Amino acid sequence: MPDNHTRLRSKVRRLTLACLLLWLSATLAPVLASRSGWTLWGWPVDFWMAAQGCVLVYLLIVGVYAWLVNHWEQQAGSLSFRTPPDQDV
Repeated sequence: MPDNHTRLRSKVRRLTLACLLLWLSATLAPVLASRSGWTLWGWPVDFWMAAQGCVLVYLLIVGVYAWLVNHWEQQAGSLSFRTPPDQDV
């Protein structure tokens, strides 16, 4: 049975992969929607995503990642990474 650190590290890696996939989707969304002709509040969707939507998604990704990892580290009672022995935490 894996210890707490191994399980925490695995959860953080899966979350990182999910965040990277979401980041890639948000980055490519304006490109893929550019010829769709969809509008959102009177603006073309690709313009809205490029101007505001992607930045909001990026901030949401960072906020959720930080909150979840901090929560998981508190539950596990350890950090999700190893620190060098000579470094204070």
